[in-house]
Amino acid sequence: WWTLSTEEPQFIPGIDWVKKYFQCCRHCVWSLEYPTTAPIAAMVSDDLNCVEFRASFLEYDVNEDQRLSEEELDRYLQSGPNAYLVGNDLLDKNSVFVQCDLNSDGSISLEEYFVLRHFWATMHLTRTGPLTPPRDGKPMKDGPFGGFFLDFGQLQVWFDLVQTYLLEQYWDNFWDTSLIRVPTEDELTDTVRRMDLDGSTRVSLEEHYFRVFADRDGDGQVSNSEYYLSLYKKINQAGQRDNPYLYPINFNIHDWDGSGGISFLERKFIAADLDSNAQLDGKEWFLGDFPSDFGPFEGHATPASDEDPTPVVNALRYFYYTLYHECAQQGLKEYKTSLADYPWSRSCIIDVLIQNSPPFVMVEEDTSPLPCGRAFCNSSRAEESLGHVCETDDDCVSGRACTYYGYCHDIADIAPNGRQFARKRRYVPNGAPTGYDIEVFKEAFSRLKYNYTFTVVNDLSLDAAQAPTPYEGVSMTLALSSEFNQLRYTSATEAPIDMSKYACSSRLWRRDGFVVVVRAELETLSNQIAMLQMLISPSFINFLALFFFFVLILGHIFWFFERHVNGLFRLFYAEGVMDGLWFAVVTVTTVGYGDKVPITGFGRLVGAFWMLFGLICFGLFGGQVISQISEMQSANNIVDIDSVAGVDVGVLASSNYRGLSTMYGFSPEICDTIEQCGSDVRSKKLKAMLMPHADVLRYFKSSGLENTECGNPLKIVGEPLLADNDKFGLHNSVCGCDKCDKPLAGSSVYAAVYLTQALDSVLGEMASERWLDGQDEAFLSPPVLADACDPKTQFDIPLIIACCVTLAFYVALSYFVSHSLTKPHADAWAKRIQDSLRETAFKLGIKHRRRRYLADQEQEEIQEDVQSAWREVYRHEKIAQYVSRLQSLCMGHNVDVKKLEAEVHQGRGTMSRVIRFFTTSGAVVLCLVCVVYTALIIVWGSQIRPSELGIPDGAKITSSLDPEL
Repeated sequence: WWTLSTEEPQFIPGIDWVKKYFQCCRHCVWSLEYPTTAPIAAMVSDDLNCVEFRASFLEYDVNEDQRLSEEELDRYLQSGPNAYLVGNDLLDKNSVFVQCDLNSDGSISLEEYFVLRHFWATMHLTRTGPLTPPRDGKPMKDGPFGGFFLDFGQLQVWFDLVQTYLLEQYWDNFWDTSLIRVPTEDELTDTVRRMDLDGSTRVSLEEHYFRVFADRDGDGQVSNSEYYLSLYKKINQAGQRDNPYLYPINFNIHDWDGSGGISFLERKFIAADLDSNAQLDGKEWFLGDFPSDFGPFEGHATPASDEDPTPVVNALRYFYYTLYHECAQQGLKEYKTSLADYPWSRSCIIDVLIQNSPPFVMVEEDTSPLPCGRAFCNSSRAEESLGHVCETDDDCVSGRACTYYGYCHDIADIAPNGRQFARKRRYVPNGAPTGYDIEVFKEAFSRLKYNYTFTVVNDLSLDAAQAPTPYEGVSMTLALSSEFNQLRYTSATEAPIDMSKYACSSRLWRRDGFVVVVRAELETLSNQIAMLQMLISPSFINFLALFFFFVLILGHIFWFFERHVNGLFRLFYAEGVMDGLWFAVVTVTTVGYGDKVPITGFGRLVGAFWMLFGLICFGLFGGQVISQISEMQSANNIVDIDSVAGVDVGVLASSNYRGLSTMYGFSPEICDTIEQCGSDVRSKKLKAMLMPHADVLRYFKSSGLENTECGNPLKIVGEPLLADNDKFGLHNSVCGCDKCDKPLAGSSVYAAVYLTQALDSVLGEMASERWLDGQDEAFLSPPVLADACDPKTQFDIPLIIACCVTLAFYVALSYFVSHSLTKPHADAWAKRIQDSLRETAFKLGIKHRRRRYLADQEQEEIQEDVQSAWREVYRHEKIAQYVSRLQSLCMGHNVDVKKLEAEVHQGRGTMSRVIRFFTTSGAVVLCLVCVVYTALIIVWGSQIRPSELGIPDGAKITSSLDPEL
């Protein structure tokens, strides 16, 4: 099975010779595809004998129209091992017919039947269907392709059986049997991957036909000529056959991107679209076997229309799917790995947008290219060739090519397996970008073996990571953010960005989050300043006002209850209340002079409570003073986020400060920029600021604070906060468009999820290896704090110096005025000073001159004035004496009158009492007489004698009138 080439005297594998010179025989050839020099197997048994295929086709063609209807194909499916598969719900007959009808004309032609038998020969030879059970537990016939596919288990049995047939054939023909061997695991895996064009682990008839028959030159695409030589549909909607040169309508329907070739994924969309409506619903997606490893259906779908919310994958969404799928699938083949390792073809360039933001991203923003001399660009040493730009591949030595980002690289690195790709020039900086994020990103993508380039922008924001468009030359555009706002606000309108529409990696910097920033130097408060601030503080003034009213009330109470019995509290209101106020003040302050004391029980009781109140009141006030001083030095107590409760803290207006203040209980002070907040903290307008960690380091770097003499005046305290919260803690990250609707409505690239997950997996490895710690030391070394210089003393040097100078002055002055040698001079100086002060007082009118300092005339005038004044005073004193004597006389008469009035009142009282006594006595006597008389009448009345009343003795006395009488 080695064939001598007609072009060159060399042996080539038989399969290549058959493909090149005998296309008509391809239906009778099966290739094992390993190793590259392996022979082919043909016509070994009836199952592989394509001569028998024609006979069976004619047998099933009952109506002899050279085409098989669905009912006629059913006869084939009811024979041999097919009957077992159909009978056990392992194969769906309708799915077989739909897949075999490659041109969608409703029938199976002889060529399509040949393709069916060529594909399904594996099942006939192995006598088994797919060995991989469905993941959802449903019958095989209800799964992808209706069970009409080949899986890894089937193919492995196929290879083993074919090995046996080939050995027999080679032995019978006396060929070299050493060419026949069992494939290695890698060879078997590579062969299955070449068959599996969509990475679904299932090989469909569509994949088989596309790879073996339609793609005649094996370049992975079906060209215009190959399409119209294939069995695909060629009848247009008008019912006429396409003109492949002028109007290749069906070819253009497949060739979405206008590349001049049809990829398998482009063909797969047409094949999976069972209702031909140019979109795939969930059922079509499932039956078409779009592997979930390349993203779930929901990850690619969009509502069918505004009226119909049914999720579908339209042409635009499928374009993004194919872009992602092809890059990942090609990566599988290039690196011979699995999707679990996140392969991505190096032919699929990833454009990463960055912005200068030290220390995370440091890049020169000079867009002028460096001069490139042939000697440098053609250098074989990588460090030299990477240091210079190139325009074309001609600027690089043989074996190297000019990359997308303008440097010479080995072709094996930028075009694996010889596959070429578009390389479009973009911004090339004067020097390679560096910084913490850049180095971490480079290391991660180097481990992933991704091909990328950096594009520097002046105002980066997340919405710049748009979905790619056809013909752009890049597969994905990602944004590498290094600031808080870049992920959350647009650069143009500063409108909020919906981060849920973007897929972002985890933190490139493990210490992302918010941090508390305070002054590095501890705040010290001198006693005199503390006392002054206390005296003018609102708390002290409020205390004095309240204390005044309490003293005023208690002063009145003490005066009111003590004025009549206690001579220490005068009766007159103005004088007595002042006595009460003085006692209240002395008592409440616990001084207690003892000059005034209450003597009434109530006064003493109130005084006792007032003393206790004073102790409590001044104790509370002392605590408030201490609290006030502590509050003045509260910045020293801020050591973490738990220390900022109730403190005025600076926050960015764009950082959702309401949520932060609710979580941590501080009073937010809004700043437009971190520079404004930093200035307020340094000037002591604010005690602290809560800022994104990355932005703080950038501020330290850009403002030069970290290089300030004696250290940075600001410092970070506590650990980063909310690091795992994407709303607050994500600053340094790589993000891409997931469902961003940019640049076109409906733009959705599930590849962003795939790439960010790949980056996350590598970042986890780098963190476990402590690789990231080395970058922390290189780029994020802690700044020098403000105590780098000699620390300031806690002594109040100016006050101490003033005190010592004053003390020395008075000691020297005391010595000067008391020593015998210096005392005369001191007295002289004292006199001079006294005279000077007196003269100044005279001139200012503060003090009158004494007589010895006046002239004679002035003394005489003053003497006359004094004598006149004394005469006037004497006159007033005499008048005052007369008036006083008159007052005394009047007061004496008044006293006599008052005594007389008292005696008269007393006599009247005595007479009144005597009269009342006799009147009362007479009334009592009269009452007694009446009572006695009445009693005598009552007692003696029943014993009166008739004779005494003039009644005869013999007279009869009766109480009634006798009628007889």
